[in-house]
Amino acid sequence: MSTHTILLIQRNNDKATRRYYDFETLGQAMEEIAALYEEKLLESNPRLTKLEYNVQDLIRYIDAHQEFVVLVFDKTSNMYQPHDHHWIKNTLIRHFST
Repeated sequence: MSTHTILLIQRNNDKATRRYYDFETLGQAMEEIAALYEEKLLESNPRLTKLEYNVQDLIRYIDAHQEFVVLVFDKTSNMYQPHDHHWIKNTLIRHFST
């Protein structure tokens, strides 16, 4: 998909953990979610030389956050459509299944 996407993340109740990421495509946003998880894995296990994980690990990573949403630009309505973590998880599964 080639629609502008904004990823909004908040790790916990602390507002200082809020982050946003801006992407030209939804696919880029899905790739960044995986990259963020990989960064977390490396931070937690600095001796790892090879990363191995599956989509269920990514889903658990998303669920561990207070907020995990995307805003996807809809050209028809000329507005951003919000999508929750359930939608993101389904989109991740489709993205990495292709």
